[in-house]
Amino acid sequence: MIASAAVAVLLWVTVVARLPNLRRDLRQRLLWANLLFCALAASFALPAIAGGRPVPVAAHLCAIVAAQLLLSFVCLVTGTGRPWVQWSLTGAMLAFLTISAVPATPEDPFRSATATEVAYWAVFHGYLAFLMLLNARACTIIGRAAPSGYVRRGILTMGNGILLIGLYALVKALLIGAWDAGVPLDLTAWEPWLVTVRTAGALLYLFGGAVPAVVLLGPVLAAYRSLVVLRPLWSAMRTAFPEVVLMSPARAALQLTGVGGVRLRLYRRVIEIRDGLLALRPYLPAGCPEEIGDPAVEAKRIMIALRQRETGLPPDGTPGRWAPVGPSMDDEVEWLSRVSRAYRKKGLSRSDARTPRPSGSPR
Repeated sequence: MIASAAVAVLLWVTVVARLPNLRRDLRQRLLWANLLFCALAASFALPAIAGGRPVPVAAHLCAIVAAQLLLSFVCLVTGTGRPWVQWSLTGAMLAFLTISAVPATPEDPFRSATATEVAYWAVFHGYLAFLMLLNARACTIIGRAAPSGYVRRGILTMGNGILLIGLYALVKALLIGAWDAGVPLDLTAWEPWLVTVRTAGALLYLFGGAVPAVVLLGPVLAAYRSLVVLRPLWSAMRTAFPEVVLMSPARAALQLTGVGGVRLRLYRRVIEIRDGLLALRPYLPAGCPEEIGDPAVEAKRIMIALRQRETGLPPDGTPGRWAPVGPSMDDEVEWLSRVSRAYRKKGLSRSDARTPRPSGSPR
């Protein structure tokens, strides 16, 4: 019971955590739908497991749909399979299970089972095993083709978890078939072992799927941290030159999600700061100190330019230049982050560098 509840909770946490990925592409939507139906299946089954009642048919139907969604996902990744054939077979299985939805009683599921009940359980477990073994094979192929490292290990771990679930269903179908053929079997004695295998498979599937996300978590957190660090300098540029802001922070947070989205937000923030500094450059006196590599000096120069702009007149002579930065975007992020820290530390945005009247209007 505790293990089943833990699996259900982990599934729902994963479903919620992957909500932002729905905007990305069809692959992410299929994977999210798979996790959703897994969570629904676990949730439908949980009260029955706790109360010693039969698992409802809804849980079985959700399990079949989840397995088919996973197969659609891996076929889309590998570029193999015929989706319409797969979904036609799955639709037929769902129709059969719905029509013959007569699960046996929990006390002794097969002591007095009818032919329809035996067919229900055999078809359910057999088709589930078929789908999961196909998924396990596809995950193994994808994992072996993936670059070495945590991503490959995560995919192979997912494949092992799917394989365990497939073996659980296969053994269950074989036991039911053997029992129906007259082999003296105590099916209830096998159930605890089979449930353990199924639970272990579900946990491996979840943990393996979480590995790529955990690997990407570091860069995502670093990008969010850079967004926060750059905000004081970006706010000064936005207030002075609203036209440089291409998208409001609230809109960007809603539309630009995931790993690529947060990186794009960071790059946009850097570009907007640079556009603001470019518009501010005519107000930078040529005589400003130019100690290259000192972010505090650069912050002071920004302050001087902002104060000069307050007068409404550019300085006499040739404008000064901002400190040069390395060629890559990472160099820009690092340098502007240091300047923004110095800008905030000195309190320039609140006192000395009173932001002048805005120029233009935001887009």
